[in-house]
Amino acid sequence: MELKVIDELEYKKFALESPYISIYQLPEWGKLKSTTGWKNHLVGLYDKDNLKGVTLILEKREPMGLNLFYAPRGYLVDVFDYELLKMFHKEVIKYVKSNKGFLLKVDPNVIYALYDKDGNLLSNDGKKVFDNFIKLGFKHLGFTKNFETLQPRYLCRIRLENSYEETLKTFSKNTRKNIEKTIGMGVKVRVVDSNDMNHFTELLKLSADKNHFIIRPSSYYKKMDDLMSDYIRLYIAYIDTEEYYNNLKRDYDKIKEELTEFECEMQKINNGEKVKKHHQDLVIKLEKIEERLKYAKSLNSDDKYIDIGCLMSVFIGNEGITFMSGTSLEYREFGPKYAFYNEHIKDAIKMHKEYVNFYGISGDLSKDSPYYNIYEIKKGFNPEIVELLGEFDYVISKPKYMLYKVALKAYKIIKKLRK
Repeated sequence: MELKVIDELEYKKFALESPYISIYQLPEWGKLKSTTGWKNHLVGLYDKDNLKGVTLILEKREPMGLNLFYAPRGYLVDVFDYELLKMFHKEVIKYVKSNKGFLLKVDPNVIYALYDKDGNLLSNDGKKVFDNFIKLGFKHLGFTKNFETLQPRYLCRIRLENSYEETLKTFSKNTRKNIEKTIGMGVKVRVVDSNDMNHFTELLKLSADKNHFIIRPSSYYKKMDDLMSDYIRLYIAYIDTEEYYNNLKRDYDKIKEELTEFECEMQKINNGEKVKKHHQDLVIKLEKIEERLKYAKSLNSDDKYIDIGCLMSVFIGNEGITFMSGTSLEYREFGPKYAFYNEHIKDAIKMHKEYVNFYGISGDLSKDSPYYNIYEIKKGFNPEIVELLGEFDYVISKPKYMLYKVALKAYKIIKKLRK
């Protein structure tokens, strides 16, 4: 068998059929990273004319002659076949050495274990693959729970049914109610393109600090969307303030009519405590809607449409991934996430995807976790929790690796002090 630099078209033909494909193993991802100082390599292992595996490798030239290599989301090869994996890895390391690399990092897109939405173990079929990587000489960086690694270890996904209606039935009653409530509040979703990226990025920033993720310049996301437009969809959730007002007005008129009719009936009967309470409940309900009407009218007088959140989705392989999002704290009562998640789910079903992947969460599902808010809304969609293998280092030069670890630790300390 022989490892060769591979043509992009041949690479993609193989890669897109792999069960381990991710956006991070697309050639387009390599092109994107080349704008931030990485060099990208596409390689494939051939058994004569038969392609057995491929991988994108990113190269970063660090100071002091430290050439770091990273295969984002790991090799696209049958990782359960140890002999094939061994041969593939052996050839990749030869290639990295020939390019003066001291380290190869991988974080395979391979499931280590599956859990239900409450964290109860369902299966851990990935233990064999984990052992395969250890046997190859990789150093595992730990079964981290939060966001310590380059990419999330824990993901949250739902299995899609054949239709939207069938899928909707699998959600919790509260989640279905919140979706209905959001729609009733005049929240809609539109799809935009990279021409709206400046505005889209501003919406991303709305919750970046709260959810501990870094926002890049809009030019980066524009480049990303331009390169990967076949896989990416951009959603913006907004309030149609006129519809919001009209829906409230309809509810107001309905309750007012009910209250008037009830008060007429009260004049004909003895008013016991139960009757009085029902009357009081209607009065309070009407007063609350009156207040909401005033608020809705003020919104409508300012803007007909108010953007309150955004979502970048990636549709690749057998899933639609909610890659990153931002929502307005000012308008959080309108539930923008329910709006664009709902739209994303509908689109994933139309594309005949098997899963919707809500992407990174903490492995600590307790309410005391500082990251619980990231998982809270997703839990109502009745997901399963995916634990990936995690991050591995394959050390080629131990002295350089030790120097790299010291430099990395110093960098993190300086970065923390600057904050």
